Amino acid sequence: MDKQYQSNMDSKKNIIIDSLLDLGIYKKGTKQLYELTLTELEKEYLTIKQQI
Repeated sequence: MDKQYQSNMDSKKNIIIDSLLDLGIYKKGTKQLYELTLTELEKEYLTIKQQI
């Protein structure tokens, strides 16, 4: 995988994790946020934002 692509994905993941932490979300089920895939994080963020 291209290093730049991986770096972009990691950055996006960190941004979403920070946003979820700001909303008081620290885990999804039994998994810590950092254990989730980017897709799982995006889905969780959208679900939480729709509830607000």
